[in-house]
Amino acid sequence: MTGTVLVVHSAGPQGPGEGSEPLVRRLREELGGEFEVLFPVMPGTEDEPHYEPWRDRLSAELDALEGKVIVFGHSLGGSVALKYCAEVGFDEKVAGLVSAATPYWGTSDWEEEWALPEGWPAEGPRLPPAILFHSRDDEEIPFSSLERYAERLPDATIRPLDGNGHLYDRGDLAEIVAAIRSL
Repeated sequence: MTGTVLVVHSAGPQGPGEGSEPLVRRLREELGGEFEVLFPVMPGTEDEPHYEPWRDRLSAELDALEGKVIVFGHSLGGSVALKYCAEVGFDEKVAGLVSAATPYWGTSDWEEEWALPEGWPAEGPRLPPAILFHSRDDEEIPFSSLERYAERLPDATIRPLDGNGHLYDRGDLAEIVAAIRSL
């Protein structure tokens, strides 16, 4: 095994065929035995997710791992991974960050909980090698989120895709798999 992919999933149920589960199943199939793909269920997933419990769970998961780790955030999980990176920072074991369908949050009311801190990444912890994907036909998160991340994170690699929808339960994952392998 080359390393570990730690998936921070989307909001909502994560059972068979729900949430990020179809994407994780496809990643496991396409990566074969090269990577262990971990898919811990975050707290409050089905009720009302909040950043702090997800941050704490991500921290505990990272602390428990040894060797090279790639953090993979899907949808809300991508928001959590990016905000965690901005506030806490990733240590040297995190080889990179990959996200898919990550919403870009503003600073109004409830959105502020998920928004990146002002001034980051110019100030604060460094962004590891990061590759952000978003499908143009995402029916949940506007494609403009990827464009906003391109402006905010100039060192990130931005990869628009076609035909994957929001759940990445269809379409080609070749670019995502290649990105994981590249890290």
